[in-house]
Amino acid sequence: MEVNMNGMASREMSLYKQNANQDILQKTLEKTAEIKQRQQAGEPRVVDQVGGRKQGKIDLYA
Repeated sequence: MEVNMNGMASREMSLYKQNANQDILQKTLEKTAEIKQRQQAGEPRVVDQVGGRKQGKIDLYA
């Protein structure tokens, strides 16, 4: 009986993993489509700008 319970639990976990993977794939595809649509619309991308203050001295001899 114990082997049968392990088999059932294993099947249930694989179904759960499959559903989770499908959800992740669907969200990824939606994000990809959204990004492509923005790029085609000619929307400028957000650019990270560096602050005006100095970041510090670079030690070339390290």
